[in-house]
Order: sequence, then C-alpha cells, then structure tokens
Amino acid sequence: MNSLHVRYTILFVLAFILQFTVVQFMEILHWRPDLLLIVVVIFALRKGPNWGMTLGFITGFLQDLLSTHLIGLLALSKTLAGFIAGMLRGKFAEKTEFFLTLLIAGLFHDIIYFFIQTIGEDFSLRSLIILYTLPNLMYTIIIGGILYYFIEPLLSE
Repeated sequence: MNSLHVRYTILFVLAFILQFTVVQFMEILHWRPDLLLIVVVIFALRKGPNWGMTLGFITGFLQDLLSTHLIGLLALSKTLAGFIAGMLRGKFAEKTEFFLTLLIAGLFHDIIYFFIQTIGEDFSLRSLIILYTLPNLMYTIIIGGILYYFIEPLLSE
C-alpha cells in the first residue's frame, strides 16, 4: 500500500470518527455538515465515478449500520453522490471544481435522502428543499471548503 492510499484511509477513518462524535456538537437548527460526503466527493474527483460510487456505498452503508433510520438510505444517496461527483471530474475550472461538484453531488444526495426520509409525512418538495436541503448543503460546503484548503495539499500525488 503506497503512502497516498494510507493518507486516503486515514482521511476516511478520521472523517468517520468525527462525523459520529464532533459533528453532533456543530448542529445548528437540525443542520449538520456531512464530513463523509466531503470525503466521498474529494475521492470521486480524484479517482472517477466507479471509485466514487464504491466509496459512497461503503460510507453510506457504514453510516446506515450506525444510525436509527431506514437502512440503505444513506448507502443509496452517497452512492449516487459519489457517482455524480466522479462524472463531474474535469468539467469545471480547477479552482471551483471542488465547490461546484460538492454543491451538485450534495444537492442530489440531500434531496434523495430527505425525500425518502420524509415519505408519508406532510412535506412539500419546496419546503423540503428550503428548510432542510439548502441549509444543510450550505453548511457542508462551508465546512468542506475549509477542510479542503488544508486536506488538498496532503493528498497530492
């Protein structure tokens, strides 16, 4: 295993631990940054859609096993987010690629997650997007931008 794989593994494990420990204290009005989505997007941008999908599924499934909601929901949403992020690789200018990809992949991720999570409840799609998806995604993008600034140089090949 080369040093880059070790760095990816450390990043994934660290993000996983922080997601289930520190992030709960960062909650603002039920909105939390999704560190694991950030890692999936970073990985997918570097390795492509197949690897992004694979890491997205593994990450989502592990989250599903440790949560109390519908099993498979995070696996589905993170798999699609990883695929979308991988497909967007190279489509944007280098300086904005991470932010725009996180925005698009995160939007799909959150809409799928919150839509399925609220099936049977009295929610309109508009309120779902305005009250949950956009604030949660903006929080994730802000934290993601800060983390990416420090992480990106460490992941250079």
